[in-house]
Amino acid sequence: MNQQNESRWIGRHAVIAPFGIFAATVLLTYLSEQPQWLSLDNLKLASDMVDLGAVLYSMAAVTVELGVRIMFWALDERRKWRAAAREEGREEGREEGREEGREEGREEGREEGIAMGIERGREQGREAAEREFEAWLYRIAREKGIDLDDLPPRRNGSRI
Repeated sequence: MNQQNESRWIGRHAVIAPFGIFAATVLLTYLSEQPQWLSLDNLKLASDMVDLGAVLYSMAAVTVELGVRIMFWALDERRKWRAAAREEGREEGREEGREEGREEGREEGREEGIAMGIERGREQGREAAEREFEAWLYRIAREKGIDLDDLPPRRNGSRI
């Protein structure tokens, strides 16, 4: 505990101690002489019990003070443990999220790769079919005696 809290406890004990010692002494006197324990005869007995009352009050005050300190320490530790557990849970959640993101990225990449492969295959098939068609067309044109180079070019730049 810091110095300020330490001085507060001392100040509180200085203010409360006389009342606590009085209460402890009255309780001891009552327990030792039950019949008519508030009579003047019991004043002598009460004065003899003051030292024991002071000791009992001090023991009770120290126990209560330590109990309060331990309780607040335990609450503070519990708060720290919960904060650490929350942070650990967040980190686990982040890691799970990263792993899910990686898996989703792999799946999307796989799907895009398949789609790109299909599209590239189609383009290559189209190009191959066009080459075959052009070769067939030139062959037929030669057989028929038609010169395809004299034809005007089409929009895409080819003659056929």
